[in-house]
Amino acid sequence: MAKSLFDPNTPDIVIKSLFQKYDKDNSGFLDRKELSSLLEDDLLEDDLGLTWLDLTTHQVEVYFHLLDRDGNAKISPDELCAWLRSNEQFKMVNDKSRFYAVCKAVDMFKKYDKDRSQYISFEELKDLFFEFGSNIDVKSAFK
Repeated sequence: MAKSLFDPNTPDIVIKSLFQKYDKDNSGFLDRKELSSLLEDDLLEDDLGLTWLDLTTHQVEVYFHLLDRDGNAKISPDELCAWLRSNEQFKMVNDKSRFYAVCKAVDMFKKYDKDRSQYISFEELKDLFFEFGSNIDVKSAFK
């Protein structure tokens, strides 16, 4: 079972330092590869206290979507801090049925986000409803 090495009471300066350690391109954000390194190298341990756990690409993708609260396809220091201070942390890795449901939701989102904008447009939402047998006027529904 994976668990976090992170203590929620850790001072912000420590979190920012950790963030900067993995922000290899100094962009002020973490991309998927940088997040994966941070998770595997500094935040995970197994029941024996070993930190060599390997997250799958799919697990990293799910965590990336969970952390990226504003949908801009990058993780800010504030997004990382909020997630680390939440009770969520690595519950997703440990609860297989929950992880499966979130994976399906991420996969569905990616399927309908055809322009890869990290947002579902009205046209993309219309396609989703049409595929599920509904022919509603999406724009009117959200006025």
